Amino acid sequence: MTSKPFAQLPVVLIAVLGSAATAQTPTLSSGHADIGIGFEDGAFDLHVHDEDTDTEYTPSGVFLGVGAAAFTTTPAALSALAPIGSSLWVLPKDQRPDLLYLGFGTDELNPADWSGKISLTLTSVSGPGNFGIYDVGAFGNIQIQMNSADGISAGDKLELQPGSHGHYNLTFTAPGTYSIGLQASGTHLTDGLITSDTANYTFTVVPEPGTYALVGLGLVALLVLGPRKQS
Repeated sequence: MTSKPFAQLPVVLIAVLGSAATAQTPTLSSGHADIGIGFEDGAFDLHVHDEDTDTEYTPSGVFLGVGAAAFTTTPAALSALAPIGSSLWVLPKDQRPDLLYLGFGTDELNPADWSGKISLTLTSVSGPGNFGIYDVGAFGNIQIQMNSADGISAGDKLELQPGSHGHYNLTFTAPGTYSIGLQASGTHLTDGLITSDTANYTFTVVPEPGTYALVGLGLVALLVLGPRKQS
């Protein structure tokens, strides 16, 4: 009879093994990148701009990695995003060498061409947990811009000044792959109100360090020992 000594490895091991199927899609997991909003031929152009290599990707052409270093537990101040003490992955607005420094840029837009700000609205979240974006005010107050934990509505949005660049804190409540739908809208002084199609951005959230180490050990054991037989 053939035994299955590794049958109890975490399900995430399967995801790690399956990731080889998407190896052709690059992943940005460190350095500086932006979710960019341009305007071409009367329509918004949503994309990802790798600032370090000056490479531009379509939203579906790149994965945005959230490394294990983003793992923390939810403080009371962020209880609207997740239960206090529960797992939370935070991609911070402050630059860190071990995490992706992801911004939101309307640098390509000429402020003189627009009336008011550009709205970047959350339209959908597909993944193993909830997604959020928050900022911290001058007096330490939490300002939640997007939060799928309480449902998605027109209030889940960032208001961006044309010709600007900014950073926020992005949160995820479970490891795995997320598809985040975003839609841009704004009033062009010549073309009027412009609303983009939804652009779907893929985020890959790595498990917390302890689970990640367990998966790594399981992979090593699986490769070294292989299936074992017993009579």
